[in-house]
This record gives sequence, C-alpha cells and structure tokens, in this order.
Amino acid sequence: MYDWDALWHEHEGYRTGFDVQHNDANQLADELSAKLMKPAQHPTDVAVYETADKFILAGHADGLQLLEVFKHGLFDITLRLVSEDEGLELTLPYVEIHVDNLATEEQAVWRGAVRRDEEGRIWIDSRTLDEQVMPAMPFDELSFTDNARFRDALHRVWEEDLPTLRPLIEAWFDHTSLTGEAEAHHYGDESRVQQICDRYAEIVRREQAVLSRQFSDAELQLIAHVLQNVRFEDAASCRGVWLAVEACMIDEELDQHFKLDGEALLGKMKALSYAQEVALIEALSPLPTASTAE
Repeated sequence: MYDWDALWHEHEGYRTGFDVQHNDANQLADELSAKLMKPAQHPTDVAVYETADKFILAGHADGLQLLEVFKHGLFDITLRLVSEDEGLELTLPYVEIHVDNLATEEQAVWRGAVRRDEEGRIWIDSRTLDEQVMPAMPFDELSFTDNARFRDALHRVWEEDLPTLRPLIEAWFDHTSLTGEAEAHHYGDESRVQQICDRYAEIVRREQAVLSRQFSDAELQLIAHVLQNVRFEDAASCRGVWLAVEACMIDEELDQHFKLDGEALLGKMKALSYAQEVALIEALSPLPTASTAE
C-alpha cells in the first residue's frame, strides 16, 4: 500500500527507542496493542503495525526503534484546471483540488470557478491569482480538515502550484475571446506545446502514484485486461472507464478469474476523477501500433 521503507527513512528524526527482551520486530503486537499488518522479511526490513488511527513502523537501527505515522497525515493533494465538460453543472473553466487519503479511506474535492476581469486579472473563486490568499476550503467531510499539516499543504498548493496554471488559463481565455468557442485548441509555438506536454506528463505521474496505492495488483491486472480491447478516440471518451470494466466483468466473470471483489473495484473506479482515469489509461492501455493506434 505504502512505501514503508521510504517512510521509515523520511521520518528518521521522529523514531524512538524501544526496550524489549528480544530482537524480533514481528513480536511487538502485545506491547504495542496493535495488529501486525506487514511482517519484516529480514533483520533490516521494517515491520508495520496498525491501530485505529496510526501505523507503527518497527525496525532495527542501533537497536530496536519505532516510528508512529498517523493516518490523517497520509493524504495526497492534486490540482488541475478543468477546461472540458465533464458532466458537472459548472461554468468552464474551473480549478479542482482533489484530496485523497487511502489510510482513512477519505476523499474530497473542492472546485473554484475561474474568470478573467476587464483588467486582465485572473480570479479563482473569490480570490485573484496574484494575491495568493486562499479562499475558504472547509473540506468538512474530511476528519483531518483542521490538521495543521493538511492546511499547510493546501496553502503550498495554492501559493506554489496554482500559479503554474496561469499560462493554460490565459490560453483558454485568449482563445475563447477570439473564437467564441468554449474550448482552447491552439496553444502557440513548439516550446509552448512542449511545456504543456511536460505538465501533462507530471499530472499523470502524480495521479499514477496515488492509484498505485489505491488499487491492488489483481485489480490493476483486471483493468489492464479490459483496456486491451477498448479504444479511446478522443479526450472525452476517457471518462467512465468503469463502465467498460463492469461490462467485461458481467460477460467474462473477470472478478472471479482474478479472485477479487468486483463491487469494491467498481466503487473505487466510480470515485475516480477524470485525471485519474486518464492516468489509468496511460499506465495500463497497450501501446498503439501503426495499425491499431488509439
């Protein structure tokens, strides 16, 4: 689910010593009042225990040490500009901030309308892009909405990541003002196109990192099997991948073949954002050939 070894090293300064009469990191369930969820496979590996609100990592580094990682701190925040109709009754374009916490099984989305006033200022919801003051984002459905670390992360997204969307926002409004069309298809010279491609690749990379923790290997194998025979002719056709998966599960009983809970898989897929569906397609679709280009 998580890269436990990376967490162990990333939070090295927060480890504490633990005095026990043995050196087996897999025999601490009683002392920790926690469930062993991932045993250590060798002396230098990390064992992972779980309680209702945290994970406890146990490993050997100059003696047995423990690291507590609270579940409410294991969130991911993704930002994107939505410039194509995705079936929501929102005026294009708008900004979407998606919060996902696999450990607590929580998800939430905030969306803010984007507009450009007569002076050329870009507004996101009730704030301009230049003032770098974040509007109210209550995220009331999240149990960790008032957590300081989460709020700091939101501010970083607003102050550091959001300004990188300015060229895309400007391009959308410039094209719309010239043509009256609601979609921007022309983005300028070759360097501008490369910049957009690089950002697209980074969005996909980040979403794939989230999805790799959200889906099991068996679930990803099932989705890859389905995508072998699905074509995505344009950007809009990437929405609703779960429909193809559901149809194949009914026809071929794939959930039984891959030995997984089909309903749980469909529930996860229905909750995916458009960007996450694109990331799945990019990761699992077969490479196009000269005769079967998608």
